[in-house]
Amino acid sequence: MAKLSWHEILDLVQDLRKRGFEVVGPSSEGGVVKLVPLEDATKLEINYVRTLNSPKDFLLPNKERLFRYKSTATITSYGLKIRFPTVEGPCPITIVPEYSPPRGRLAFFGIHPCMVNSIRYLDKVMLSDPVDPYYRARREGLFIAVLECEEGDEYCFCKSVDGDKVPKGYADLSIRKDGDSFIVSARSPIGGNLLTEEGVEEIEEFSPKMKEEYILDTANEKSIESKDPADLLESCTLCSSCTVVCPTCYCSDIQDRFSLMDPGNVERVRIRMSCQRRGYSSIAGGVTFLKTKNERFKWRMKHKFPFSEKMYNMLGCVGCGNCIAFCPSRIDFRGFVGRRVA
Repeated sequence: MAKLSWHEILDLVQDLRKRGFEVVGPSSEGGVVKLVPLEDATKLEINYVRTLNSPKDFLLPNKERLFRYKSTATITSYGLKIRFPTVEGPCPITIVPEYSPPRGRLAFFGIHPCMVNSIRYLDKVMLSDPVDPYYRARREGLFIAVLECEEGDEYCFCKSVDGDKVPKGYADLSIRKDGDSFIVSARSPIGGNLLTEEGVEEIEEFSPKMKEEYILDTANEKSIESKDPADLLESCTLCSSCTVVCPTCYCSDIQDRFSLMDPGNVERVRIRMSCQRRGYSSIAGGVTFLKTKNERFKWRMKHKFPFSEKMYNMLGCVGCGNCIAFCPSRIDFRGFVGRRVA
């Protein structure tokens, strides 16, 4: 354990960069705090409650190219012509796998415990069989310096979903503000090495103060299905920002993209898809399973709570409150799946 000044905290960021890490941390831009690569350590922001984005943007980026392949498509005077397999044999296709790793190993510096728990949830999803190789490649060697959160705002509810504690094995350094100084504890060998100390410390974890506390009924799928969210969703604009800013939403769509100028070269891209959009549940034949926003909202609640708890033994919500705070209508789902107690 070491007591460091602000300048010494910035030195830790620089030290990580010298060791080959791409350091990502909170930084204030235009009045909004975002996680960004910290090429300039002085841009690090520590006095914040929430960030607009999350570690997901770096571990599971949007519009990720999975691979390229050569198609048999050509442009003719009649339009696009594609050769299909015939009795002469299959179409020749060469697949070139793609992976665009960060410049070095990733390091998240100064993220709150709720965001650390979001990484744990993504690990359960993306590293379960079958393992996602693109996520795994970004995840390997990840360094995490967690900044303990002192007090949440009116949208935070991490304590209600056990998102306020850092899970074992998910932090290398723990940083706690102490007046104008910082108490920094090593929670892994590499964290101790960075502090030039030996051993890993067992520290008493700090739980942030909540302005509001809730008891959530997270396991009852039938309870969610039986409720009518029409009044709650009356002001919903169907913008899907709730899923965009959520640190654990991982749904995606797969698209094959090519240029009409060069149709023979195709790239397969994974892009984010929101369960709050009508097209999410559309299948061939024009069938859509989740037709209304009420149905899609209940699907999201079931996925975050009973479905995730049954499949991963962990809730798909970490209580960060981003979906409420960044919703244009401030739609608050906490009363729908539980009740306020304080």
